[in-house]
Amino acid sequence: MLSKAFENEFFKNLTLLSKEQQSKVLAYAKSLLKRTKNTNQELLQLAGSIDPKDIREMSEAIEAGCENIDKNEW
Repeated sequence: MLSKAFENEFFKNLTLLSKEQQSKVLAYAKSLLKRTKNTNQELLQLAGSIDPKDIREMSEAIEAGCENIDKNEW
């Protein structure tokens, strides 16, 4: 639940915006809701889709590559 102070500040600032800007705020808020919901569902669909052998190979490559420092790189 929103605090009254936040709610008052939000609506005070919202009333200072043009109708077009208010519409953008609403559209943005709605996009945040969709993005969170869709992202979670999309990620869940991918769960378990990578072959365990591939994961092991990627992990080994990361371990091998991340431990090395190239002093001449810069």
